[in-house]
Amino acid sequence: MMTDASLRAGVARSLITPPKGIYLIGYGDRIKGNVGVHDELTATALVLDDGSTRLAVVALDMLTINEFTVDRVRERLAGTEVLLCCSHTHSGPIAYADKKSSRLNRTYIDLLVERIVDAVQQAASNLQPARLEYSLGEGSVGINRRERLPDGRMEIGRNPDGPRDKSVQVLSVMTEAGRLATVVNYACHGTVLGPDNLLTSADWIGVMRQKVESELGGLALFLQGATANINPDMYWGDSQVFEKVTEQGLSVADSVLAAVRSGSEEMKSTPIRVERTQAWMPTETQAATSHPPKNYTAPLLAMAHLPGFMAVFADMLLDQRYPWKPVIVAKNGFWSVPMRVSAVQIGELALVTFGAETFTEIGMKLKAASPARRTLFASITDGSISYLHTAESHAEGGYEVDVAPLAYRYPGRFQAQCEQIALDSAQDMLKKLWS
Repeated sequence: MMTDASLRAGVARSLITPPKGIYLIGYGDRIKGNVGVHDELTATALVLDDGSTRLAVVALDMLTINEFTVDRVRERLAGTEVLLCCSHTHSGPIAYADKKSSRLNRTYIDLLVERIVDAVQQAASNLQPARLEYSLGEGSVGINRRERLPDGRMEIGRNPDGPRDKSVQVLSVMTEAGRLATVVNYACHGTVLGPDNLLTSADWIGVMRQKVESELGGLALFLQGATANINPDMYWGDSQVFEKVTEQGLSVADSVLAAVRSGSEEMKSTPIRVERTQAWMPTETQAATSHPPKNYTAPLLAMAHLPGFMAVFADMLLDQRYPWKPVIVAKNGFWSVPMRVSAVQIGELALVTFGAETFTEIGMKLKAASPARRTLFASITDGSISYLHTAESHAEGGYEVDVAPLAYRYPGRFQAQCEQIALDSAQDMLKKLWS
């Protein structure tokens, strides 16, 4: 097959592994920073250029990334449309620091920005004619984690009958010399390693990536799907936890390889066009004061089993273990948060991204309604507003609905209508691109 005459592509990778002492975020009960490295963390950049638009998709071995850090990268790469897609490993580093942060944190975030920029610039310096191929498979390592207990409470557990997106979507970037890159889009939390682990790790995603690269060649990028309520189907406490990481990663890698080897369809790969917006997500807390109330302190202390009199230390603990800068604005009478949404056209392919941990049902709805021939969905991209839950789960409650937003220092839960706001925003942009 011939390459698309107007598409050029390049790929490169940088290490973003933090030094000892940097906190690994994703679990609230870690009491100290990382103690070393199990496997290196990476930033892998794929640059696509159709002659008029340059797009950089960067896959990061991180839980998430703060919008202010994203903007630092974008400023350095002006002229390139940049998407920073986090794998959502829970053994990855902090994602924000400012002048009030420790020198260790500030130095690492400066390094992180530099390494991401370097990966994109390296990829852009080696562009070559390319074509795109699409393959579809099915993964089996995930399970819906929202389990209803006999007393009616919703807990993180196992719900084998619950919905989940099983699709393993694979985008192959091919050149005359062979495979340049493999983009893998699948939905499953990076939580094989639990809160007891203090070693940096890409979790199962790193194992999957290594196997795919060794079998197919080129570099592999992982785009986390709509994974908010999907966990690896296992329990913590297994003494062979790193063996479980390997087992889960190899399982997804086998699904990727089977999809590619069963056949691919060549995709028209130009034009490249990008639409972006901020979808404002209202909380349930009315904007009746000049500043958002600190309603998050008491529940977070209770979750950490700390006494109420320590409320004055809640922000100090968050600054240390989960440094973050939220944006909270009064809109239409409620304290609201901006979620970054992007829609990208790459020829016949669509890529939609949300800056949130997105419930699997939302991702499936979005892909089903897309006008594109094939649609990928990447959550936790260009930032994160915590969980984007469904309207149905709003009434059910649980960690994702009731507790997680508090770690972002929001004054309350998100409203049930946020699901539809997000879907409408994405659909409007896709219609514009495909009109």
